[in-house]
Amino acid sequence: MNSRRLVDIVFDNYLPPRPPLHVESDDKREEYKYGDIVGAGVRIADWRDFYTIGGPFKRRAKEDVLDWAERIDIESYVWPNPYREALRATTAFKERVAPYTRDRFIVFKVLGPTETSEAFFAPGVSKGEEVAHCLDFALFLKLNKVKAIKLYNRVAQIILEVVKAGAELDEVDAVRIADDVAEYTGLLYYKWFVEEHYLPWHRKLANAIKKRGKRAILHCDGNITVIGLLSKLSEIYDGLHPLDLYPRHTLQDAEEWMKRVLQARAQCGWHPVYFTGIPLELLFSMEVKPLRLKRFVSKFLQLHGLRKLVLATTHSPYPGRSYKEPAVKRRLRGIVEMVKPS
Repeated sequence: MNSRRLVDIVFDNYLPPRPPLHVESDDKREEYKYGDIVGAGVRIADWRDFYTIGGPFKRRAKEDVLDWAERIDIESYVWPNPYREALRATTAFKERVAPYTRDRFIVFKVLGPTETSEAFFAPGVSKGEEVAHCLDFALFLKLNKVKAIKLYNRVAQIILEVVKAGAELDEVDAVRIADDVAEYTGLLYYKWFVEEHYLPWHRKLANAIKKRGKRAILHCDGNITVIGLLSKLSEIYDGLHPLDLYPRHTLQDAEEWMKRVLQARAQCGWHPVYFTGIPLELLFSMEVKPLRLKRFVSKFLQLHGLRKLVLATTHSPYPGRSYKEPAVKRRLRGIVEMVKPS
């Protein structure tokens, strides 16, 4: 049975002969080598670059926040043509995944409207610094709701056109939106924003994907069990990644995380496929021996079961780290050989 069929079986709510595997990596050759899924992200204009170079609406040094919110003009930014961006994104995507489409489940990955809106306000980072969430968009929401929502809707509409185009591609089996709205302690944004804007837009995005016969997947970090968010997202999406409900820096933490994922499954039902099960923190930890990690993953598989599960790493490797590191490679190969015996 080829990989595409194996993943389809899981989405169709049948028990697979083994769990499909997704080892997420920026190197698509590694995804192909180790797993059943290859996913590639697409760029829209220069939006992703805002996180590193700074967004067009970032605060100036020592600028008063009220003055900053007042001077921002959403129309001062030259907005890209959504149809041109959709064509550019799909063309680049097809080239990137072409070597892997014959027998892998292919995922078209897009950054969602919330994280993209954050980027418009990002201060930028110095060389070598790690990119992190910028909360100035959340502050702007508080200071000028009308302008902030106008920006959010403008961004979301362009993303929607790119998502539609991606879902039309014959090569694509699923579209994944990455759009964080929470951290371990709870929401990053106001409840009213999540309920009145985040969820309605994600419903539109997911419906556009499913209307074109493709699976709709959401990547959302943090504890999304707050305000019933996991339950609502479970109704909207066909798949959820990575079920980031609790820190996993140690095996003890990971045991608590596993418990919370299983509780979430019991409480929110079996509609979405969970993409999870291999904590990246443990995979890259020098404190965790390969056999111990293998036993942890095996325990997760036994307790959750193979129904509606893609065994997946919780993230791509950290900046500057690689699956090629000898110790990491040993841990990863132990899991792969357990799941995909030759």
